[in-house]
Amino acid sequence: MTYCKVFLFIFLFSFGFSFGQNQHAIDSLQLVLKKNLQDTSAVNSLNRLASEYKSNEPEKAKSFVEKALTLSQQLNYKKGTANAYHLLGMIHSSLSNNDKAMEYYMLSLKMNEERGDKRAMSTSYNNIGSVYFHQGNYEKALKFYLISLEIDELLNEQKGMASSYNNVGLIYWAQSNFDKAHEYFQKAVAIYAQLNDKKGLGGAYSNIGGVAYYKGNSDVAILYFKKSYDFYKEINFKTGCGTALTNISEILTEQAKYDEAMKYALESNQINEQLGNKSDLTYGLLAVAKIYTYKKQYDKAIEKLNEVIELSKKINAQKQLSQAYLMTAQAYYSIGKYKQAYEVHEQYANTKDSIFSKESSQQIAEMNTKYDTDKKNREIELLKKESEIQLLNQEAEKSRSAMVRNLLIVGCLFVLILVVVLYNRNQVKQKANNALAEKNKNIEEQKEQIHIQHSQLEYKNKEITDSIKYAKHLQLAMLPPTNQVKKLLPDNFILYKPKDIVSGDFYWIEEWGSQVLVAAADCTGHGVPGAFMSIVGNNLLQQAVFNYGLSKPFLILNNVNKNISRMLHQSEETSAVKDGMDIALISIDKTKNIVEFAGAFNPLWIVRDDNLIEIKGDKHPVGAFLNEELKQFASNEFELKKGDLLYVFTDGYADQFGGPKGKKFKYKQLQNILISVAKLSMVQQKEVLEKSIVDWQGNLEQIDDILIIGIRI
Repeated sequence: MTYCKVFLFIFLFSFGFSFGQNQHAIDSLQLVLKKNLQDTSAVNSLNRLASEYKSNEPEKAKSFVEKALTLSQQLNYKKGTANAYHLLGMIHSSLSNNDKAMEYYMLSLKMNEERGDKRAMSTSYNNIGSVYFHQGNYEKALKFYLISLEIDELLNEQKGMASSYNNVGLIYWAQSNFDKAHEYFQKAVAIYAQLNDKKGLGGAYSNIGGVAYYKGNSDVAILYFKKSYDFYKEINFKTGCGTALTNISEILTEQAKYDEAMKYALESNQINEQLGNKSDLTYGLLAVAKIYTYKKQYDKAIEKLNEVIELSKKINAQKQLSQAYLMTAQAYYSIGKYKQAYEVHEQYANTKDSIFSKESSQQIAEMNTKYDTDKKNREIELLKKESEIQLLNQEAEKSRSAMVRNLLIVGCLFVLILVVVLYNRNQVKQKANNALAEKNKNIEEQKEQIHIQHSQLEYKNKEITDSIKYAKHLQLAMLPPTNQVKKLLPDNFILYKPKDIVSGDFYWIEEWGSQVLVAAADCTGHGVPGAFMSIVGNNLLQQAVFNYGLSKPFLILNNVNKNISRMLHQSEETSAVKDGMDIALISIDKTKNIVEFAGAFNPLWIVRDDNLIEIKGDKHPVGAFLNEELKQFASNEFELKKGDLLYVFTDGYADQFGGPKGKKFKYKQLQNILISVAKLSMVQQKEVLEKSIVDWQGNLEQIDDILIIGIRI
């Protein structure tokens, strides 16, 4: 497979930009321009219009930004000028004019340095690095990426950090250090997921798919590339769509699915030709040439490879040029033209040596080490300064103590003299007054101490609460996004009511081929302990599907059962408390119209024609031992009809105390509600369930996390 090309991310500074053309934003900006203003607002509007068009209509974007540049220079509006230079760099980069892109990025960087705008400087450094990366100069690319990352870490600029993590990962990828590349891509994914940045997630998933391919897992790689394509398609980011299609074509070719591979490659090339994206087009042409090579149509392959060589030379794309030479040499060799094969292979060797040498690889490693060392040195300097401050505070405290001691000595002498002078006339009265003063002093000191302790307790409580609230955001980010749930289960509801800020219940929804996997899980405990277990459970479900390739619910639960015990080091001798979860896991096969189910205590309920069918789960949890062997989970299968209603849930709803006698709600009452609302929409069903449990609970406390998932087939 040729080098698995993934889009490099570049970010603007303080003003926003859309991933696809936002017609509403364009219309609003056009209204501003119609006023024919000659001020900074007109510059900003022109730049923003250029940003809206840059991905899909670069020539139109270029006309807007050139007007912005002229007007900003007339007004001496440096920020507008810097932004215009930056946009021109992005536009030329998308058109594969790397030299021009570098020129404008450098102009933008210089102006941002003059303005002292560190965030914008970081953006410029990042994009300069991207130009070097496209040219195959990894040493210089890494240098600029690390400068950008250092600035973003100082500013705590999350989006910029994610971009730099992604691009540093690509440097390691180019060196075939896939474990290190995967580490940086995962850092980028974590930030993009927290920001709900779909473009960023699309690129990160594509990169992880590439790592999966190079580690020998092609099927997983295709899944990630398709997920990347879906994100790009949703935001109409055509450049990313083209890249994802090329990557899918590459793997399908190696799987000998040539017709399907050609369809993806041609669609990618059509997109890149429309965009004028010559760099990405070279990758698409390489993909087509590879298909011809695998089909042993060597003349057609050589014809396409010559196109790649000519185009790569024009845009100075050394990586693509090197790959084209290698494939051409192999094609000539296959048809017996050994002289031509030797000559082209010589060109390949020369190009490859110029891209990446052993010395360059060592310099890159040294540069990354230097970045880590500099960072540690800054931390050491900071600790030294903190120590110096602490010593100064201690000296000041000693000085204050000495002053207080001296004052107390002087005061005591004064009181002693006064007592001696007045002793004969006021001895009894003085004793009484002294005793009263001492009591008042003790009372005041005790009040002050109580006040201090109360303030400290309030502060600690606030810190703990704030930490748990932040943990809630992380846990919610772990749950499937609403748009993904809507896509996979168009007619559904999810009733999710944690007892505390964070929850021990969680739901998990993923797609695997023609199957949609849905789980409702209840981990040991609730609150913070339950939340920790929910993260473990979610990760093990993901691992069972995407690492082990399992899609049947009973096999997934058996795998999770085994690995949760290993992860938590459970044993019958050492674990008085069994850490694990109750779960209902289903797999809906859209093509076969069947549902497969496996459960730990929790069942699957199916409502059909006003009747409720219950498929019970096994009566043992995930993650607990019995004697010395883990119990296995049973497989259940049920044929579906259109209109069937599926429900999976945890025990929190049925176990809630309330009603006139303060008793449990119980499962029978929940069944009656679900049968009675079967003909309502899923949104209305959720409303009825929410109102019913609130009315039942009344003034009583919620005793457990609540989770119910309903799905209409």
